[in-house]
Amino acid sequence: MSRINLLPWREWERERRNRTFFARLAASALIGLCVAALAGLHVDRLAGRQDGRTAALRVQLAELDGRILGVETLRSESEGLEARIAVVLGLHEQRSNVARMLLELARTAPAGAHYETLTRTGDAISASGTADSAARISALMRRLAASERFGMPTLRSIREDPDQTQYGGRAVHFDLAFPVAASSHQAEGG
Repeated sequence: MSRINLLPWREWERERRNRTFFARLAASALIGLCVAALAGLHVDRLAGRQDGRTAALRVQLAELDGRILGVETLRSESEGLEARIAVVLGLHEQRSNVARMLLELARTAPAGAHYETLTRTGDAISASGTADSAARISALMRRLAASERFGMPTLRSIREDPDQTQYGGRAVHFDLAFPVAASSHQAEGG
């Protein structure tokens, strides 16, 4: 007769394999958790480093923004100073132009004629004065017309004043208007 092994060795073997399987499964899960934890720590460390870099960049950007604001302030101050310098130079130029214009007015006045009032409105000058004769007024008008600084004069009024004997005879009052020549503006301005 044959021998029959009645021991439950197959069941034992199955249990042993199940235990081995579950032990390996638990070890794999534990190793997986450890790897995941280490990966998480590594990612957290990298994120911390990046946050540090970002914070440093923000500080540097804030510093650069401050410098840019300083540069913009300096630029606006520089533009303001340039505008002031231009105004001062323009005023200085006008002052010298007015002086030259007055010198030219003095040169054009012949002996026996003088200005009492001069008024400048834009590019036109109105003048009133007294002369000892109408011939002196004509000479004044010719000299003004010949001047490079002034344009052709226009006589607005002329009248004799028998009561005024400033020139030893009767005085003649005149009112003139004449433009400031455009060429003198260009020569003075440039």
